[in-house]
Amino acid sequence: MLTAIVLVISGALLASVYFVLSHRRHTPYLKLELDTLPPIEEGLATLAGLTGGAVYPGNALTVLQNGGLYPAMKADISAAKHTIHLESFVWTHGTLEREFVELLGRKAREGCKVRVLIDAMGGISADKEQLKRLSEAGTEVSIYCKPHWWNLRRFNHRTHRKLLIVDGTIGYTFGHGIADQWLGNGEDKDHWRDTAVRAEGPVVRALQAVFMENWIEEMKCVPSGPGCFPVLDERGDSRAHVVSSASGEALSSVALLYTVAIACARREIIIQNPYFAPDDGICELLAMMVKRGVAIHLMIPGQKTDSPFVRRAGCHLYADLLRAGVRLYEFEPTLLHQKIVVVDDIWSHIGSTNFDSRSLALNEEVGIGIHDAKVAAQLKHAFNEDLKRSKEIKLEQWQHRAWQARAFDWVAYQLHDQL
Repeated sequence: MLTAIVLVISGALLASVYFVLSHRRHTPYLKLELDTLPPIEEGLATLAGLTGGAVYPGNALTVLQNGGLYPAMKADISAAKHTIHLESFVWTHGTLEREFVELLGRKAREGCKVRVLIDAMGGISADKEQLKRLSEAGTEVSIYCKPHWWNLRRFNHRTHRKLLIVDGTIGYTFGHGIADQWLGNGEDKDHWRDTAVRAEGPVVRALQAVFMENWIEEMKCVPSGPGCFPVLDERGDSRAHVVSSASGEALSSVALLYTVAIACARREIIIQNPYFAPDDGICELLAMMVKRGVAIHLMIPGQKTDSPFVRRAGCHLYADLLRAGVRLYEFEPTLLHQKIVVVDDIWSHIGSTNFDSRSLALNEEVGIGIHDAKVAAQLKHAFNEDLKRSKEIKLEQWQHRAWQARAFDWVAYQLHDQL
């Protein structure tokens, strides 16, 4: 009898673990008719439509590098009149946390509706006393998907989104967290390299909608009133669209975005990403684009990374990428954490999405696609500056690694679905 009970319990646990690890959005191998896809500047509406978005004209967009994000955020928060909505995956105790708690608490006491959403796993190192202070000041603080036995189905889905929306008129998306390693200028292992974008104009409405999705899911409360969805006038010349993926979707919108944007390229693709371990289909697509005459530059972190196992999974792909003609660089000073794609010097993407299975098939993600040559030029200039602190990986050198290293990379890649 006891043996039967143990077997039943063990079977239930194994089934639960299997369900958690296998419950994910689809990232199917997509059949692409490359000759029918237009250049990305002509196919922007198609790209936005395929990923559930719309193209918003008339936006003013500002690229912010490294710790330069935070003074801009603090200035906009200080000037807020109605609402402050902040969503973060990483929230860690330290100087930056204390500064944001003080500022957000002050704005709540002034009468602003301040809503803060922190992922339960990404915020596991938050200072609980600081979060208590934030709540006591009148801020609504929600922890996304706290682990409980009754929400096991959701446990493997995290909000990896990074958003700030102020008064419904100013929006940010970025790769940063509320943590001290993002201060500084990406100069050493203790100060990470990252990129953000600040937006004013009609596209902010879409960023607000993404925040609302997670807030309503977690709080079962619908925010309304001033500062939620105001009428937004055009503020600049940039066209932009927002792409997001949620855990319950049948198909990964962010995976679709990356795939179609790459396939629309005619001349050049620049990718900077901290965690590059996608399914084989992405690598095959990159190889196809090189054959079509597209120059592809891929920059990823070197030895300085917070996820060495993910890096080793990505290393398994290096040889095939290099043989295909992809130019591959490892950033050396610190963790390269920005998620940047630039296509043909005209379209670019900034957001939270990594090139790994967790981002593409599991996490809640968000990013902004930008049709603006000036923004693309800024991002390309930053890439060229990063090249000065990077090492290019060459095929001949890579093929001479020890067999043990290659074997470890192969093993790591077999687990890449859950990294």
